[in-house]
Amino acid sequence: MAASISSYDENWFPDGTGLNDSLYDVLIAFQNNGLEGSHPNNTGGFYGGGSFSGTSYSYVDASLGFAFQATGDLNYYFPPLNGNVGDGPTSHTLWGSIDSITLGGGLNSDGSVADAFITFTFDEAITGDVSEGRTNDVHDVIWGLMNGSVVGADDSIGTGTNGGLVQALIDNGLDVDASIASLVGTASATDADLALAA
Repeated sequence: MAASISSYDENWFPDGTGLNDSLYDVLIAFQNNGLEGSHPNNTGGFYGGGSFSGTSYSYVDASLGFAFQATGDLNYYFPPLNGNVGDGPTSHTLWGSIDSITLGGGLNSDGSVADAFITFTFDEAITGDVSEGRTNDVHDVIWGLMNGSVVGADDSIGTGTNGGLVQALIDNGLDVDASIASLVGTASATDADLALAA
């Protein structure tokens, strides 16, 4: 399994960060500079499917400018209105698979991130089955981002977290302590540095 940075735009990096910063530091800066979640008032939405499933799930907080999109085969388990689910899956569980995650600000009408600063692609999808309930990795990553954390977030029933997006990247072989420049094979000098040296 492997994760990679499939695209980035340094123009949209969180203030004070750039390609020479570690991936972890950039993600934490993104979290601290406006990732604050607004769930449950904001539920995000599915694209490329129905009300509770799709080929992508997108979330935006217009007041903060924060947005993300997860692509794959994504589903939301919402129990019958009478709440009679017996010993079945845990209600309000996201599950399925995640092929990529894009972070940035604003959403386009198709659910893509308008001002994307980074996209992560997984060569083998992150998966989670509805039978695992809220402990599955798909739920953990998306729930964390919806609730203002790149390292996961607990929920109202005390499910805990597997480490959110950061742990998913680590589990898929991405060195979050490495500079983004080294992860994408870009020279560590920025265009501005080169201009100053000329």
